[in-house]
Amino acid sequence: MWLVTGAGSGVGRALAVALASSGAEVILTSRSLLRLEETSRWCQGSRMLPADLADAASVTALAAGVVRILAGRPLAGIVHAAGVAAWTSPSTPSGWSLVPLVNAISPWNLTLDLEESLLAASGRVLFVAGAPFTLKGVQPDLARWSGEQKGRGLALALEAAEAKVSMARVLHHRWAGRASAFAFHPGFVRSHLAEGLPFPLNFLGWLAQPFLSPRCSTGEFLTLDPKATALSGQFVSGRRAVGVPRDGGTEEPNFRGSPWT
Repeated sequence: MWLVTGAGSGVGRALAVALASSGAEVILTSRSLLRLEETSRWCQGSRMLPADLADAASVTALAAGVVRILAGRPLAGIVHAAGVAAWTSPSTPSGWSLVPLVNAISPWNLTLDLEESLLAASGRVLFVAGAPFTLKGVQPDLARWSGEQKGRGLALALEAAEAKVSMARVLHHRWAGRASAFAFHPGFVRSHLAEGLPFPLNFLGWLAQPFLSPRCSTGEFLTLDPKATALSGQFVSGRRAVGVPRDGGTEEPNFRGSPWT
């Protein structure tokens, strides 16, 4: 059984459909029940668990719901496709800025909540990230992720994407072959991700999508092929691994219990 976040559209929907078509049982989650219902029509036998990754309590409840559905069975994998792109990044009741909370912090905490079930199946975790390596000097800065970050929404999204790459490396070392983790750049896809962007950027993206979407990869080879050539802990673009796991960056982030939660 697989858990797919952001399953209401874009890469999350594409991978959920691919997994279900391959015969896998899929748990679909997204903020929008309507979008989940649309996806579920293509995923025979799927389960729906609406959740808001901007709400820590909702993330905890989502993990508990997955455990209930598993009923003692292992979890084959998680696709972290949920994300937010916004010009600003308002703070949330927990104190975290919205974009890194949804894009990085909650996926990390959700993975740890379900770690036992993942390890029982030698599971696979796929963090769908942007392309942080296209911009030099992008580094996640946890100290700047708390509170409202006006005008830094896009910058925070890039930082969160780089954080996902670091998370894949951390889990690679933490799990030591007992399970695998990847960060994946899918390219440009048709998605609701850009709804919070200013009109000019949103409009340009809308114009580009019909031309760019058919050319992107969905990451199916990482989820469906147990012999995928990419190594755990690597950032992958298409079927090509970008670089190799660095020796550094293996210290686990401590999001829960930190001064910002």
